[in-house]
Amino acid sequence: MVHGDIGTFDTRFERLTRHYADVIARGELKAGDRFPSARELSEMHSVGRTTAGRVHGTLISMGLIEHRPGVGTFVLEPPPKGKVGGREVPAVKAAAEKVVAAFDAWHARTKPAALVHAVEELRGALR
Repeated sequence: MVHGDIGTFDTRFERLTRHYADVIARGELKAGDRFPSARELSEMHSVGRTTAGRVHGTLISMGLIEHRPGVGTFVLEPPPKGKVGGREVPAVKAAAEKVVAAFDAWHARTKPAALVHAVEELRGALR
């Protein structure tokens, strides 16, 4: 990691999202457990409500939690192995390969360091 490059450090949003995804993956929060509301996350971690809301939205889009209006937010059953976000791994892999191919075809002189790093990481995961 290059120090001082603005694209190389994790934001509180990224750290919190990764933390809760890991907590759920390890089974510390199980399917059906109540998940903290955005307001509670904001207070627990001293982050803004916008950041806490983004964490919620990302975990929902990852299929890890669901919000039930008037009831609360709950941890979902993890997706079956071989699926990512409810989609079969081959479909996700095909889409990722298209992203890598499009990136490789991009002939701009400068590319943001964070984007280059992300595509390299994606390329490695596809091997």
